[in-house]
Amino acid sequence: MTKIIVTLGPSTNTMEKVSLIKSKNVNFVRINMSHSSIEDLEYFIDLAKQVNIPFIIDTEGSQIRTGVLNSEFISFKENDVIRIYNDEIQGDSEKINLRPWQILDQLYEGDLLYVDFDTLVMRISDTSTINDGYISATIISSGKLGNNKGVVVDQRIERKISLPTLTPKDIEAIQVGLKWNIEHVAASFMRSGDAVNEVRRISKNKMKVISKVECKDAMENLDDIIIESDYILIDRGDLSKEIPIEKIPFTQKIILHRAKKLTTPVFVATNLLESMIENRKPTRAEVHDIINTIVEGAYGLTMAAETAIGKYPIGCINMLNKIINHSNLVINANEIRYKEEKFVKYLESQNYLFDNNIGASIVKPHGGNLVNRVSDNPKDLKYLDSLVSITLNENLLNDLEQIAIGTYSPLEGFMTKNELIHVLDNLRLPNGIIWPIPILLDIKKEDARLIYDGDDVALKNATGEIVGVINVSEKYSYDKNTLCNKFYGQEDLNHPGVRYLNNLNPVFLGGKIKLFKINITINDQYSLTPKQTRRLFDEKNWSRVVGFHTRNVIHMAHEFIQMEALKKGSCDGLFLHPVVGMKKSGDYQSKYIIDSYQINQKKFYPENRTVFSVFSTYSRYGGAKEAIFTALCRKNFGCSHFIIGRDHTGAGVTSPSNKSMDIVERFPDLGIEIIQFNTVSYSKSKNSYVEENPNSPLNEDNKFDISGTEAREMLAKMKNPPEWFMRPEVSEMIINAVKNKEQVFVE
Repeated sequence: MTKIIVTLGPSTNTMEKVSLIKSKNVNFVRINMSHSSIEDLEYFIDLAKQVNIPFIIDTEGSQIRTGVLNSEFISFKENDVIRIYNDEIQGDSEKINLRPWQILDQLYEGDLLYVDFDTLVMRISDTSTINDGYISATIISSGKLGNNKGVVVDQRIERKISLPTLTPKDIEAIQVGLKWNIEHVAASFMRSGDAVNEVRRISKNKMKVISKVECKDAMENLDDIIIESDYILIDRGDLSKEIPIEKIPFTQKIILHRAKKLTTPVFVATNLLESMIENRKPTRAEVHDIINTIVEGAYGLTMAAETAIGKYPIGCINMLNKIINHSNLVINANEIRYKEEKFVKYLESQNYLFDNNIGASIVKPHGGNLVNRVSDNPKDLKYLDSLVSITLNENLLNDLEQIAIGTYSPLEGFMTKNELIHVLDNLRLPNGIIWPIPILLDIKKEDARLIYDGDDVALKNATGEIVGVINVSEKYSYDKNTLCNKFYGQEDLNHPGVRYLNNLNPVFLGGKIKLFKINITINDQYSLTPKQTRRLFDEKNWSRVVGFHTRNVIHMAHEFIQMEALKKGSCDGLFLHPVVGMKKSGDYQSKYIIDSYQINQKKFYPENRTVFSVFSTYSRYGGAKEAIFTALCRKNFGCSHFIIGRDHTGAGVTSPSNKSMDIVERFPDLGIEIIQFNTVSYSKSKNSYVEENPNSPLNEDNKFDISGTEAREMLAKMKNPPEWFMRPEVSEMIINAVKNKEQVFVE
């Protein structure tokens, strides 16, 4: 018969209730130590001992949790800023705390925190105050926060986060269990076989260990955990915070199958009869789930909130027994537990557990897989110091990082000569995948003399720190005039892109890269990686996302285009992604672009329909070719649609190869839908922006017109542009900065 674990709590806290539970053939009882005190533990162990029903010590484990609030829950809105403390405080709308306290030292600006099962997501925005005992975070997806809720960290750059296997409270709970001769401990958030052995050591080898599989680390070390454990418990609730919820059913099958092969019994927990917390009967889906779980070979089932705080705890146990009895009357589970072996083998052959593209509703990355060339474990430092090194400028550091985090997928490094030629001639890589622009690592002749094909070369930032390595597959040169003609269709030095290419060093290095350290900038708090945005869109349940590229402060025409694109594409959300890298003279400094979007998000955009991040790259002024490039980058960030305007990434200098968006039609395999806009003007008669029809443009008497240059000149003179052009809140922010003698524009 399938075993049953029942969680005790306020609904089952009397001798009478526990005695009744024992009479229902329940095999074990426990309490949830994440919501209980040591005094509670002693009380419930005493009840279980008097009734003679086996008790399980349940640990909190190495999970990050929020603290206690001054109310049942607090609602947060997008762009709210809160402080996060490492002390036990009473949280409110301005401050909360996280535990264990060690976690604050390990959070970086740009990391995302997902809180509980609601939509609340916050981005770490300022860690400079850590010595004062707190850091700051900005809400990027509104939601509710309750007391003592689990938190999952989605790191901007992946690294090992160190959390204790057991909390001080867990160790005290185990000691209480040893005093009462408790024989089982359910260890939460087991991340490795070593963690299981640590629990054995703390429990003095006197307790059987039930290891809870509820995080990604556990999935990566699954076999080791199974081997070292007496039992496994699949906590589907916490696991669904770390992997997409739709992957839980097949993941459960894989874990059960692995455990069977290693002869380790498995319990399954979470949402078995959740509806019976309030209702007398379960849903059909719950009954179906339980029977499938039994058929798949679960050794036992665990009820949590149903019996701890639910209205009908005994009714839940009766119903679970009824379903178990029915399953065993109809089938012999022992005979069919291996019926899905072929299916599970297929899932594992497809790398189901770790391939985030499988079953995802988000568009696949360009080329099929999101590149990851980030390493948190660089080679021996002595080896790195022995390498020939080159120092990268800001643009190259940005390209290095964007390659490493997957923005430029499928590129895994800087281009070889063959790749460059294919891109210039065909706008495709040698393997046929669309790629429209060169990504080049240029070096000086004197540096090139020391470098040979096959070498590892250390890549340094301006301070001389090694931030990455390139394995040189090719060192080569390429004629600058040919490069400019093939890419821009001209050699005119008035074109900023032509000037940029002409100023490159004469030798190029091609080869795959590894990134050890991100380029620290003041904009990190606003920067999200493709991995982060793809998860964020998925958590928001967005499948159709439109991306917007800009290097300007938000104005009303752009706002019109963005809202229209949401409608045209029937999109769930809008990804606002301005460029914050090198700019040309007269452009807005990045700070004011960011501030303008923060104003719009807080006051004007529809709630929970936008995600904002900055894009650390630079404009190539490549017209239609760069339009394709910027679209493909947003595809890698998870966008299904992308906005292209009349003069997208242009330089105001026309060229034969880049004079229109017709180039997009050459690529039916682009994999991202382009939403193209013609000239957008403000109509006097309609009192709103309209997209002009090229065949019948607005009469000059029927439209207001102002150029971006004119608007910048007005702002520089501390004059407000008209409200039809820019929201007063945005223009006032810029004018105040000018009054304060801040450098608003690039000089």
